[in-house]
Amino acid sequence: MAEPDLVAEPLFDEPLVVAAGFESPWAKRRNLTLADLKEEPWVLAQPGSLARSLQDEAFRLSGLDVPAATVLTVSLHLYMRVIETGRWLGLVPASVMRFGGKQLRIKALPVKLLSPPAPVGIVTIKDRTLTPLAERFIDCARKVAKSARS
Repeated sequence: MAEPDLVAEPLFDEPLVVAAGFESPWAKRRNLTLADLKEEPWVLAQPGSLARSLQDEAFRLSGLDVPAATVLTVSLHLYMRVIETGRWLGLVPASVMRFGGKQLRIKALPVKLLSPPAPVGIVTIKDRTLTPLAERFIDCARKVAKSARS
Protein backbone atom coordinates (compact mmCIF):
# COMPACT_ATOMS: atom_id res chain seq x y z
CA MET A 1 0.00 0.00 0.00
CA ALA A 2 1.51 3.30 -1.09
CA GLU A 3 -0.44 5.58 1.27
CA PRO A 4 1.90 6.72 4.08
CA ASP A 5 -0.92 7.33 6.58
CA LEU A 6 -2.55 3.91 6.13
CA VAL A 7 -1.56 0.47 7.37
CA ALA A 8 -2.68 -2.57 5.35
CA GLU A 9 -2.78 -6.07 6.76
CA PRO A 10 -3.56 -8.75 4.17
CA LEU A 11 -5.65 -11.66 5.46
CA PHE A 12 -6.04 -13.88 2.40
CA ASP A 13 -6.08 -13.88 -1.39
CA GLU A 14 -9.46 -14.02 -3.09
CA PRO A 15 -9.78 -15.92 -6.38
CA LEU A 16 -12.11 -14.82 -9.16
CA VAL A 17 -14.75 -17.06 -10.73
CA VAL A 18 -16.69 -16.73 -13.97
CA ALA A 19 -20.37 -16.16 -13.19
CA ALA A 20 -23.55 -16.37 -15.23
CA GLY A 21 -27.25 -16.04 -14.48
CA PHE A 22 -29.26 -19.21 -13.98
CA GLU A 23 -31.05 -18.52 -17.27
CA SER A 24 -27.84 -18.25 -19.26
CA PRO A 25 -27.24 -21.05 -21.77
CA TRP A 26 -23.75 -21.34 -20.25
CA ALA A 27 -25.16 -22.18 -16.80
CA LYS A 28 -25.99 -25.73 -17.88
CA ARG A 29 -22.60 -26.53 -19.43
CA ARG A 30 -20.14 -28.75 -17.57
CA ASN A 31 -16.91 -28.28 -19.49
CA LEU A 32 -15.94 -24.73 -20.31
CA THR A 33 -12.81 -22.70 -20.86
CA LEU A 34 -12.45 -18.96 -20.75
CA ALA A 35 -11.67 -19.10 -24.47
CA ASP A 36 -15.16 -20.60 -25.07
CA LEU A 37 -16.67 -17.46 -23.55
CA LYS A 38 -14.48 -14.73 -24.98
CA GLU A 39 -16.99 -13.60 -27.64
CA GLU A 40 -19.92 -13.46 -25.21
CA PRO A 41 -21.28 -10.21 -23.74
CA TRP A 42 -19.34 -9.31 -20.58
CA VAL A 43 -19.90 -6.91 -17.71
CA LEU A 44 -16.62 -5.67 -16.28
CA ALA A 45 -15.53 -3.18 -13.67
CA GLN A 46 -14.71 0.37 -14.68
CA PRO A 47 -11.23 0.77 -16.25
CA GLY A 48 -8.69 2.11 -13.77
CA SER A 49 -10.25 0.35 -10.78
CA LEU A 50 -8.52 -2.36 -8.76
CA ALA A 51 -11.27 -4.82 -9.67
CA ARG A 52 -10.74 -4.13 -13.37
CA SER A 53 -6.97 -4.59 -13.16
CA LEU A 54 -7.55 -8.03 -11.58
CA GLN A 55 -10.11 -8.92 -14.26
CA ASP A 56 -7.77 -7.82 -17.06
CA GLU A 57 -4.95 -9.88 -15.58
CA ALA A 58 -7.17 -12.99 -15.38
CA PHE A 59 -7.77 -12.79 -19.14
CA ARG A 60 -4.10 -12.14 -19.88
CA LEU A 61 -2.98 -15.08 -17.69
CA SER A 62 -5.29 -17.26 -19.77
CA GLY A 63 -3.63 -16.01 -22.96
CA LEU A 64 -6.67 -13.98 -24.04
CA ASP A 65 -7.32 -10.36 -24.85
CA VAL A 66 -9.74 -8.62 -22.52
CA PRO A 67 -13.16 -8.71 -24.17
CA ALA A 68 -14.90 -5.48 -25.06
CA ALA A 69 -17.37 -5.20 -22.21
CA THR A 70 -20.87 -4.12 -23.15
CA VAL A 71 -21.51 -2.96 -19.57
CA LEU A 72 -19.02 -1.16 -17.30
CA THR A 73 -19.76 -0.29 -13.68
CA VAL A 74 -18.15 0.36 -10.31
CA SER A 75 -21.29 -0.76 -8.45
CA LEU A 76 -21.05 -4.38 -7.28
CA HIS A 77 -24.83 -4.46 -6.84
CA LEU A 78 -25.45 -3.38 -10.44
CA TYR A 79 -22.68 -5.71 -11.64
CA MET A 80 -24.36 -8.72 -10.00
CA ARG A 81 -27.84 -7.73 -11.20
CA VAL A 82 -26.61 -7.47 -14.79
CA ILE A 83 -25.10 -10.97 -14.57
CA GLU A 84 -28.33 -12.25 -13.02
CA THR A 85 -30.27 -11.41 -16.19
CA GLY A 86 -28.50 -14.26 -17.97
CA ARG A 87 -27.43 -12.04 -20.88
CA TRP A 88 -23.95 -11.17 -19.55
CA LEU A 89 -21.02 -12.98 -17.98
CA GLY A 90 -18.78 -11.53 -15.31
CA LEU A 91 -15.74 -12.21 -13.16
CA VAL A 92 -16.74 -12.25 -9.51
CA PRO A 93 -14.80 -12.73 -6.27
CA ALA A 94 -15.39 -16.27 -5.01
CA SER A 95 -16.63 -15.02 -1.62
CA VAL A 96 -19.38 -13.00 -3.29
CA MET A 97 -20.65 -16.23 -4.85
CA ARG A 98 -20.24 -18.16 -1.60
CA PHE A 99 -22.03 -15.61 0.58
CA GLY A 100 -24.31 -13.73 -1.82
CA GLY A 101 -24.83 -15.92 -4.87
CA LYS A 102 -27.80 -17.79 -3.42
CA GLN A 103 -29.86 -14.60 -2.99
CA LEU A 104 -29.21 -13.76 -6.62
CA ARG A 105 -29.91 -16.16 -9.45
CA ILE A 106 -26.24 -16.53 -10.34
CA LYS A 107 -24.04 -19.56 -10.82
CA ALA A 108 -20.26 -19.94 -10.87
CA LEU A 109 -19.32 -21.60 -14.15
CA PRO A 110 -16.91 -24.57 -14.23
CA VAL A 111 -14.07 -22.58 -15.79
CA LYS A 112 -10.52 -23.10 -14.59
CA LEU A 113 -9.44 -19.53 -14.24
CA LEU A 114 -5.93 -18.31 -13.68
CA SER A 115 -6.52 -15.26 -11.57
CA PRO A 116 -3.99 -12.98 -9.94
CA PRO A 117 -3.91 -12.81 -6.15
CA ALA A 118 -6.57 -10.39 -4.98
CA PRO A 119 -5.74 -9.53 -1.39
CA VAL A 120 -8.50 -9.10 1.16
CA GLY A 121 -7.46 -7.44 4.36
CA ILE A 122 -7.75 -4.74 6.92
CA VAL A 123 -6.78 -1.13 6.34
CA THR A 124 -6.40 1.19 9.32
CA ILE A 125 -5.15 4.73 9.78
CA LYS A 126 -1.60 4.87 11.13
CA ASP A 127 -1.25 6.06 14.76
CA ARG A 128 -5.02 6.09 15.27
CA THR A 129 -6.53 4.23 18.24
CA LEU A 130 -9.24 1.76 17.33
CA THR A 131 -12.43 1.40 19.32
CA PRO A 132 -12.76 -1.80 21.36
CA LEU A 133 -15.48 -2.97 18.98
CA ALA A 134 -13.23 -2.41 15.94
CA GLU A 135 -10.38 -4.28 17.67
CA ARG A 136 -12.69 -7.19 18.44
CA PHE A 137 -13.97 -7.27 14.87
CA ILE A 138 -10.42 -7.28 13.46
CA ASP A 139 -9.36 -10.07 15.85
CA CYS A 140 -12.36 -12.11 14.72
CA ALA A 141 -11.56 -11.44 11.04
CA ARG A 142 -7.97 -12.61 11.60
CA LYS A 143 -9.17 -15.86 13.24
CA VAL A 144 -11.68 -16.58 10.48
CA ALA A 145 -9.06 -15.93 7.78
CA LYS A 146 -6.50 -18.11 9.59
CA SER A 147 -8.97 -20.99 9.98
CA ALA A 148 -9.88 -20.77 6.28
CA ARG A 149 -6.18 -21.14 5.33
CA SER A 150 -5.73 -24.22 7.57
